Amino acid sequence: MWSFEMPPHQVRLFGDTHHSLGAQSVLLLARTQFDPKTKQLQFEFDGATPINIGTTSKVIGLAIQAPVSESLTTATSGSIEASLGPGDREFMQLARRELSAGTAKAAEALLLGVRARSAGNLKRGQSRNFSETPDNFWYAIVQPRVDEISITVRGSTDHFSSISKLEIKDDRGNTRFKVRSEDDVSPALDLIFHALRKR
Repeated sequence: MWSFEMPPHQVRLFGDTHHSLGAQSVLLLARTQFDPKTKQLQFEFDGATPINIGTTSKVIGLAIQAPVSESLTTATSGSIEASLGPGDREFMQLARRELSAGTAKAAEALLLGVRARSAGNLKRGQSRNFSETPDNFWYAIVQPRVDEISITVRGSTDHFSSISKLEIKDDRGNTRFKVRSEDDVSPALDLIFHALRKR
């Protein structure tokens, strides 16, 4: 995860997004390279996906693949994880332990993408289930047998049909979909932040 400056009109060059919330923009970055000595971050144009366009030049960049220089050290990753709530950390630890490396990275990018735009903490239920607190607008189940994460979001499938790039199914009046790879993270975040929220 990085924080850097880029005006909103430049962030829009990387693609369209349904979200323009708050002050900070959020970019998912693939194929990154960071030089800790010069503090320069490089990434390929087609490897950047905006998930939020903010109103200021402040940008949060989330790596969805290991940086080429491996500059995201264990200490750096640990400090990011330490800033999360206990339930969020437990979700990430379970994903790393029970899912393949690629799916675990997708789980981590998904959670960091949520936390970049919405404070909260996951609460573990029975087995491998996690619900968002204080408002349970999204719910996750780690599924190691099929190597995927099942996500349920509040709202009917009709509510999500116009924006969904993932296969969605009815889940007792709410909507369920799967996250299997890092390619699923951006459309998954679109669905999560289109979920109905408590007032």
